[in-house]
Amino acid sequence: MKMVRVDDLQVFIRAADNGSLSAAARQLDLSPAVASAALKRLEQALGAQLLARSTRSLRLTLAGERYLEHARGALDALQAGRLALEHDRRELSGSLSLSMPSDLGRNLLRPWLDDFLRSHPGLSLQLRISDRVADLYRQPVDVALRYGVPEDSSLVALPLMPDNRRVLCASPDYLVRHGAPETPQDLRGHQCLRMVLGTAVHERWSFERDGQRQTVAVGGALAQR
Repeated sequence: MKMVRVDDLQVFIRAADNGSLSAAARQLDLSPAVASAALKRLEQALGAQLLARSTRSLRLTLAGERYLEHARGALDALQAGRLALEHDRRELSGSLSLSMPSDLGRNLLRPWLDDFLRSHPGLSLQLRISDRVADLYRQPVDVALRYGVPEDSSLVALPLMPDNRRVLCASPDYLVRHGAPETPQDLRGHQCLRMVLGTAVHERWSFERDGQRQTVAVGGALAQR
């Protein structure tokens, strides 16, 4: 059995509605020759003559009258399927599991996620707020937000804030007792609070000034997860 092309069905339906193959060609932005070939191809695929044509008139045959309803139904079904897919793309549903650092999740993302859920009532979120690096292979996590570059190069990672920078700061009391560092290298003699993310201790701090980058290995008695 030969396959029926959707474009050929459209030509047949337009020709039947207008009583003219040339009118159908104009509406579909086709040349008369292309429209005529489409109709012949459809009739050959069905093994039946659908339209009786003469130099001045065009009318449905008995087979054409019976087939026209099915042709309309086929196109309507295809259109309904396309609209259903577009609806699915617009309306999110299901469950989404997110993993994110505690400060980012609680301070910045929670209000945004509340608005996101109101916009997509069919979606449910599972939040894993922790500073531990999620094992995406063992934990049911769909998306993980993390600082820095992932150690696993096989993961697909996209930068959300590539220009994100941290600020070096100290309490006034600390500066009174220990003095203020003059250069990044002076940090080696200070008590720096190092962050532990996963199993990695972030103790190499980078600074940039006038296009020059310096990296300093800092130390200190405290490390915070």
